[in-house]
Parts: sequence; structure tokens; C-alpha cells
Amino acid sequence: MLKFYRSNVSKGDLMKKYIKSLVPWIYLMLSFFVLSGCNAQKGDNNYYLLLMGESESWNLTGYEIVITPEDFKAGFGILNMKNVNEYITDYFHFEAHVVIDSDDSVVHTDSATGEMNIAEYTTGAIEGPYLNKNGESVTLKDINEIYVVVEWWDISKNESIKERIDLFNKSKKEQSFLN
Repeated sequence: MLKFYRSNVSKGDLMKKYIKSLVPWIYLMLSFFVLSGCNAQKGDNNYYLLLMGESESWNLTGYEIVITPEDFKAGFGILNMKNVNEYITDYFHFEAHVVIDSDDSVVHTDSATGEMNIAEYTTGAIEGPYLNKNGESVTLKDINEIYVVVEWWDISKNESIKERIDLFNKSKKEQSFLN
């Protein structure tokens, strides 16, 4: 059996109570939109690049570059030697270069010696501030070119081989989401 009770609370009182409970949520949502707008303006100089490229003997995939006003990070790429499952050598070296104006700088490097299989090689990563000639943090707008040089010892030919892998070239990018 259902019983109904009459309340002394009017509809107007219920509405006032409902509106009062909404006020904190309205402030929270408003704050969220204001802070989101500030964050979007601040993020103008934040860039994430996922780069890939190839040379005659190598494919480089997944090479990441993160540029923020506070930091520069590069790495986590995978170098795969084309058409080989195993390639034994006793010397391997790579360098990642960034060209700003005509200034070519090595920003990431790694070397290994001793007998090893280099058919697949993970680049590792670096992190730290990277400044231009004026001592300011580098932005993507400053960068003209990014490339990697891979060098290894070819045991069968008894010689060192060097190849360049182009990853980014500002003058060659025709259509891009990047500024």
C-alpha cells in the first residue's frame, strides 16, 4: 500500500535549492573553458614530430622530436637494415642533425663497438634544452632541416659506409599541418 504525504516545501523553494546546487558546477565549467583557452594560447610553440625516412640500406621509423619552450627531446626511433635479418659488424654509429639557418648541429648521437647484429637498432633518446644563436629556445619555425647519418663497418668490403636519411626539410614541404 502506497502512502502519499504532503510536503510543506513549495515549488519555488525546490527551484531555489536546485539552482543553488548548480552554481558550483557552473563555476567549475566556466573555469574549465577559461583555462582551456589559456592553455591553447600557451601551446603555440609546442610541437610533436613523428618522423620517418630511408636511405639505400636503411629505414628509420618512429623517430620522435618534441619541441616545447622548456625542452627539446629526440629519439625512440628504430633503424632497420633493408632486406636483411642479420648483419654482423663491429662498429655502428648514428647522428641526428638539426639545421637552423646554415648552422648544422648534431643533437643526438649513439655509437656501439664490438661484434653485434645491427639489422635492427633502437636509437635511444636525448632530452634537454636546445637554444638558437640568440640563446632562445628553438621552435619548429627555426628549423630548416632534420636528418640522420648512419655509419657502420662493412666487414666483407673492409670499409666504413655512411648514408644519410632525410627526415624533414622545410623548403620541400608543400602541404603540411605544421606552420
